[in-house]
Amino acid sequence: MIDPERQRHRITRIIAATRFPFVDQPEDSWPPCYKTIVNDDERRFGLLSPWGEVVYPSIVILNCEGGVQELGMVEAAENVTPERAKLWQFLSDSASVGRKVKKLFVYVPNGFEEKALGILEGNYIEYDGLRGYSIEDGWLKIHPIKTHDSPHDHR
Repeated sequence: MIDPERQRHRITRIIAATRFPFVDQPEDSWPPCYKTIVNDDERRFGLLSPWGEVVYPSIVILNCEGGVQELGMVEAAENVTPERAKLWQFLSDSASVGRKVKKLFVYVPNGFEEKALGILEGNYIEYDGLRGYSIEDGWLKIHPIKTHDSPHDHR
């Protein structure tokens, strides 16, 4: 049996490598100057929250100017609680300021999607996508639940 936190870090690395950008995503929608940073066992990129804590999103995408372009949070089941709204709101506010839809993607274990959707939408948190994830026969499966932006984000 693998440690759940270690498994979540593995899942985060796979999501970052295959979805930020998608393997076949054209460069005109994902410039080569974008930088994908994964905060897993080693914390590499944090954001100072209004409550004074440095927050380390699971996945940080920096744009060509070095600003935050997109954020991804890969959550453990125990973190899908109403208290998480404060963090998700902060991350939404930090993701691509000035966009119609914030570039925040939230990944939750399969079975927790409706609960996460209720937290996001019940607190009026802008986000671009909610995804479920599961391990099936040794493979990571991503279950798109809701997407607000580009058609290629629906995978």
